[in-house]
Amino acid sequence: MTKPIRVIQYGLGAIGQAAAQVVRTKPGMELVAVIDPALTGSEVCGLPVQESLPDIEADAVIHCTGSSFAGVYEQLAEIVSAGLSCVTSCEEMLFPRYRNPELAEELNNLCVSNSVGLLGTGVNPGFVMDTLPVLLTAVSQSVRSIRVLRVVDAGTRREALQRKVGAGLTREEFQKLADEGNIRHVGLTESLAFLADAIGRPYGDIQETLEPVLRSDGRVAGVKQVATIEGLTLELQMYVGAPNPRD
Repeated sequence: MTKPIRVIQYGLGAIGQAAAQVVRTKPGMELVAVIDPALTGSEVCGLPVQESLPDIEADAVIHCTGSSFAGVYEQLAEIVSAGLSCVTSCEEMLFPRYRNPELAEELNNLCVSNSVGLLGTGVNPGFVMDTLPVLLTAVSQSVRSIRVLRVVDAGTRREALQRKVGAGLTREEFQKLADEGNIRHVGLTESLAFLADAIGRPYGDIQETLEPVLRSDGRVAGVKQVATIEGLTLELQMYVGAPNPRD
């Protein structure tokens, strides 16, 4: 009988807890530990929450803690140095060498030396606006242009995502946070760089725009964010009340 894949869940926010629950129900997988320094002393999925990576027999880690590759680098380096393969939801890990080529090379070397794999993926980035369009080009002899449009009603999503797109802010508050880089869908440029690289195009000059979508009372409902490079466009509309959500 094949042994189950022994999984550690690292990060227990809404996404991390949902991932842990999926592991518990998956045939062939076994949840063996859960980690989140903010929740130590409690239990999740019937397991005591650990503060850091435990000394326990395991095969892989599902990592869901942050959006910035540089910000989670030390966590990922610790995981692969322990000989554990890893899947991370960190948005910038879809294409880490776009912003941090040196750190990406260091992490790749760690993976090679420890004979483990590390995959950055999610629904978006990770599938809808990047991997799927790449796969759709497989039947084409040549590609002139690609445009991906994703429309999301943020009102149906978790509160943390609504905060990320500035829902409820004044236009001035939105602009201040946008200028600081604190309001945006993280990973859109990584998706475009991934897409461009996959079809053999340069990705060094990506242009990105970010605009608020306003409610009838003048407050912000969310964002319209567009990333472009020659022939390639990714457009994300993510706001409360967006009609006809679609890809």
